[in-house]
Amino acid sequence: MRVTGGRFLGRQLLSPKGPAVRTTLDHVRQAIFNLLGERVEGARVLDLFSGSGALGIEALSRGASHVTFLDRSLFCIRTLQANLRNLEEDDRCAVLRSDALTGIRNLAKRGALFDLVLLDPPYGGPLAIKSLNALADCAILLPSGLVVTEHDKRHPLPPKVESKAGRLILQRRERYGDTALTIYFCQRCQAL
Repeated sequence: MRVTGGRFLGRQLLSPKGPAVRTTLDHVRQAIFNLLGERVEGARVLDLFSGSGALGIEALSRGASHVTFLDRSLFCIRTLQANLRNLEEDDRCAVLRSDALTGIRNLAKRGALFDLVLLDPPYGGPLAIKSLNALADCAILLPSGLVVTEHDKRHPLPPKVESKAGRLILQRRERYGDTALTIYFCQRCQAL
């Protein structure tokens, strides 16, 4: 697995192994960041279900000002920390060990705000929609922010996610083989 663009282009990343770990394919990561374009430059990013950290590291490589990585697996966190050390990027990052829903609530309590959330939960389960609901409810996404969700194409996500505190609206859907990308924005946001 390699970084697909930016200043770390071509750098090798470690990947955790095991049946519970699914890494984002290089061409899908590249597609995500091609879709986002210049929106990554200077952005504060949350990488949920970060695993190896490949999505967040890709954001750092392409100019994000800060990335918060969140994963519950100690093995994944150790792999992620090794990747950040190898790239000498510890200073623009925070690494949190938590499940996604608790992590989102804790970030909201701290007043954390993000321009971009990269959401890559395990395929086929309820965590994608639960995480989107938590993001809408906790309002940690800035008004101009986006949520990019990677999921199995056989499990489409709804066009709108609403809660008492916020709303995420479908902006775009893309498919890459069995992988789907669904991009949401706050209702007040401008489209890409």
